[in-house]
Amino acid sequence: MRFRIVLAALLLFAGGATAFTYFKYKQISEHLISQISGQAAKKLGRQVKFKSISFSLFKGIQIKDACVSRRPDFSKGNFFCAARAVVRPELYALVRNKVYFSRVAFDKPVLKVRERGGAWDFADLLALLPETSKGLYLTWNVKELTMKGAVLEADMETSGLSLALEDADITLKHYSAFGGNYGLAAAGTVKSAVKGKLLTSAVKLKTEANFDYGGLSSAKGSFSAADSAFGAITLENLKANWEFFNLRKTLAEKNYSVTVVAEKLVVPGQENSVKAGVSKGLALFSSAMGRSAPKIDDIEMASFGAAFRLDNSLLSVKDIALRTNFLNLDASLSIDGPAKTAEASLDADIGNNKLKMSASGPMGSPEIKPLLSATLSAKFKEALANLETGLLKIFPVTGE
Repeated sequence: MRFRIVLAALLLFAGGATAFTYFKYKQISEHLISQISGQAAKKLGRQVKFKSISFSLFKGIQIKDACVSRRPDFSKGNFFCAARAVVRPELYALVRNKVYFSRVAFDKPVLKVRERGGAWDFADLLALLPETSKGLYLTWNVKELTMKGAVLEADMETSGLSLALEDADITLKHYSAFGGNYGLAAAGTVKSAVKGKLLTSAVKLKTEANFDYGGLSSAKGSFSAADSAFGAITLENLKANWEFFNLRKTLAEKNYSVTVVAEKLVVPGQENSVKAGVSKGLALFSSAMGRSAPKIDDIEMASFGAAFRLDNSLLSVKDIALRTNFLNLDASLSIDGPAKTAEASLDADIGNNKLKMSASGPMGSPEIKPLLSATLSAKFKEALANLETGLLKIFPVTGE
């Protein structure tokens, strides 16, 4: 008898909780439906249309063929459309009389944004975001936001650049209801027109980011681009990995690391601007070898790799390895910020000719080995100083 009483009480409690959750879920759903149906256009300052809206306890609120116009109406075109949108409140939060969304999903969404005179056409929508001293990244109440088969387009009138991400799958996950721990995964095809040339690339991005009250505090992730083409220039693979810690602390406490690998770059000879830049650098190496610079036609790069690191005011670019049809190069550069010293090494092969040198000591007057002519020594010191200056502008580890 005691077991039956306990079982009945549990069933009664479960039934009551289910009924409460259902009616609360339905109440939230009906509120969202009424907002979308009646108040959305007024708040957005744009027209809103859709084919149908339905409610399901298990699937959530489903909206078919939803569209938002540009300001003020559809005569100006579409700003955002989706074949289907699903909004699902989190059941556990509803029991506690709170509103969180376990999932918001869009199928085949199309978003088109424009920039004119330095102003974006969605600035008015940003003004609708809730005001909070904690930052939106901490108060964001969606556990998972997904887009499948998305098309994202950006037209920038000021720069004359148009950029599109097509056939994209995007997933944004929020791991903590009380903090800013996020994971982002995205994949798609990038297309753009730059100076009359078409740029295309199949890209993938995966990253995790941690926010606190002040903003982004750390991030790590990876990026890849495959079968990239810019006019006649092609690149088979590009991969990068990064880890950034202590982003908002002082420079001495920051800890950054980045690695980059690229494979099979082909630059046809008609790309004169690229060829001119390569020839200039090649002439410097050839002069040090006492040889004339080889004539370059097509540029073929089999591989390139480099590793960057910033740790305790020590700045380094190491493991630089370049393999081409005219030059093999291994190099490194490190800067000790507090000591204001630097070390660099260079090992280059141009055909049968070889050059191996190093530089170390105070940044203003490094010792170069082996001894070179005064002219060549000055050129190498100038090249090294330019590299150091460029890095120190971004990461002033010397305190200057």
